[in-house]
Amino acid sequence: MDVMQSMEVFRRVAEAGSFSAVARETTMSQSTVSKHIAALEQRLGTKLLNRSTRQLNLTEAGKEYYHYCVRILNDFQEAEASVGKGKILPTGSLRLSSTAPFGRKFIIPRLADFLSKYPDINIDYLMQDRYIDLVKEGVDLAIRVGPLEDSSLIARKIGTSRRVVVASSAYIIKHGFPQTPADLNQHECLTYSLLKSPNDWFFTSTQHGDESVRVTGRFKASSNEALIEAALAGLGITTLCDWHVEEHVKRGRLTVLLKKYELTPYDINAVYPERRFVPQKVKRFIDYLRDSFKHND
Repeated sequence: MDVMQSMEVFRRVAEAGSFSAVARETTMSQSTVSKHIAALEQRLGTKLLNRSTRQLNLTEAGKEYYHYCVRILNDFQEAEASVGKGKILPTGSLRLSSTAPFGRKFIIPRLADFLSKYPDINIDYLMQDRYIDLVKEGVDLAIRVGPLEDSSLIARKIGTSRRVVVASSAYIIKHGFPQTPADLNQHECLTYSLLKSPNDWFFTSTQHGDESVRVTGRFKASSNEALIEAALAGLGITTLCDWHVEEHVKRGRLTVLLKKYELTPYDINAVYPERRFVPQKVKRFIDYLRDSFKHND
């Protein structure tokens, strides 16, 4: 077997902690993944992994070899990119992640043009409404909207997203309009639980300057879709990106509140695992999205 390919397979098994996960993200069968590891262990004359029915762990030799594999594979990719810079187009599979609503609205419509520019790149798209471990799941690049919690990732800003305060007509009829951010203290507020400080909402206005309010409410969720459904059901007031609720606002299902005030906008970031060498396929996709979003601002 090709040693470099076996090293790449071992690297991904070590990061994913599973043979089956690596098999799912490649065209290999689980038995082929296992054969690559066995070939390396035979070549090195030592055990790299301790395997059981429930878990997989690196041996001490495996931990040491993993770090060598990362360095060697990165150096190899860097050498190829450096020598071929400007001469060849990027190739390979780009494993991409974002939430489903953002992907449907902003990523999928742009993929045809990107793939036409780079015919040797394939897209493997994970649309997940949860934060995922990029290294463990073998994701090259994720698009995240809002504050970033994982400091181990490299972030590149590609745009901004305006946010609005919304509620349903049923809720407004029953509880009234808040006139200022401070009035939110008298209302049920629906919060996004994955934020570091979900109950702290920050506003600004030309007349009143910056203002923060600590809201309360009996409903929180880890999904923006759940917050939309809760707002539509009249459970309270929430904050969401304008693109996320524009159709509901247009149809009169939700009403934008506190229009004289602006919520702090969210950055849209492309994030990827920290590494010395960033693959050309990742760089090109980030540049493409940044240019595309800037063009549509």
